[in-house]
Amino acid sequence: MNGEVLTTHVADGIAVITLGSARRIYIDQETSDALFEALNKCALDTGVRVVILTGAAPGYFVRHYSIPELIRFAESVRATGREWPEARFIDGPISVCESMPKPVIAAISGTCLAGAFELTLSCDLRIAEDGDYQIGFPETNFGLLPGAGGTQRLPRTIGMPAALMHILMGVPVSPREAERKGLVHETVSGKALDRAMEIARHLSSFTPESLAYIKRLVRSATEMPLAQGLLLERRLFMKVCLSDAALSRMRAYDEQDSASPSRVT
Repeated sequence: MNGEVLTTHVADGIAVITLGSARRIYIDQETSDALFEALNKCALDTGVRVVILTGAAPGYFVRHYSIPELIRFAESVRATGREWPEARFIDGPISVCESMPKPVIAAISGTCLAGAFELTLSCDLRIAEDGDYQIGFPETNFGLLPGAGGTQRLPRTIGMPAALMHILMGVPVSPREAERKGLVHETVSGKALDRAMEIARHLSSFTPESLAYIKRLVRSATEMPLAQGLLLERRLFMKVCLSDAALSRMRAYDEQDSASPSRVT
């Protein structure tokens, strides 16, 4: 695989997918296809417990989707007269991030706009490093709108009124403002990748089943009626509660707690 498109490094159950290079700071179809393949490999690899996405270029996560590629796409479609052309863009990677039964963390290392921000919205956690760069949706400045799920995922992330204001205004925000508004979970003074690795190591200490079921339940919470969600939660809780891994951990905790002088009997 072209190292300027992305690289993947796996160690101790954590896969780090690094996007782009100093000379390649945009998402295009080649990047999307390579990322789709890399994410699918991570999803199927039982040795991978957590996935981290980050950027390689100094000052960038990935800037945004390639404008020249969008222009070529628009001109080609206009020439054919098709009303509903098929367009993949970054739908594949976004779908895998959301559906894989493993936590996916975006370590936002710099500028992250439009399609790049939409990609991070599909990740389970977003960690940004402090700096002089922007995060968010500038599409209205180009006569566009977010086209890879941004209008649907951002309201589910920060609420409809805040999302509507952000997308309509087309004014990206600083990392600290992104944290304040809820666009990212944390903004750190050090490297986003270092904090993402710390979180990934913590998550890797838990059982894969509990993490997978939590991700499934929480992600589907806004998509199903409460009664249906509660029923699914109870079913999955019973499934993990009866598992060898959970029983072993509960017994170890109970034995330690029983031996504690502070325990009241």
